[in-house]
Amino acid sequence: MDNYTFLHTGSYVKITLHSIPERPGVFSKMTKVLADQNINILTIRHIAHSKDEGDIAFTVSKSSADLSIQLMQENLQKIGAAGLSFKKDLALVFISGDRVKNISRFASDILRAFSEYGVEFDSLSLAAEGVTCILPEHQLTPAKHAFNKMFVDEPIISPI
Repeated sequence: MDNYTFLHTGSYVKITLHSIPERPGVFSKMTKVLADQNINILTIRHIAHSKDEGDIAFTVSKSSADLSIQLMQENLQKIGAAGLSFKKDLALVFISGDRVKNISRFASDILRAFSEYGVEFDSLSLAAEGVTCILPEHQLTPAKHAFNKMFVDEPIISPI
């Protein structure tokens, strides 16, 4: 029998820097500001809107959120961002399996199960090890139910 794992943790905040210039060094400036204060970044995502500008979205622990937001606001000009926004009360879910050979299919099955339980997610990352979702904390229980249905009660996972 395959072994699947559902790991989760809550209390994260996503901070998005808007309209950053698309040029080398921007990520370095942003991460250095946080690293200098020993703030750990959980996830980071780059969204290019054009060849000239994009957004950087990253998550930090809730305990680091206020300082992170303050530091980003103080350094907007240095980083080159036009502004920032944030979203609180997020959780991370990581789902992995022993024999995941087709991560796209695995993600598709997870998202299908999530949709059956009305689970909305903020972002999704795929890696050979599994699927990482950032979702609202209040969606953790439905996400657990979806996982149990998918892998325990009525396995809907596609052959992989």
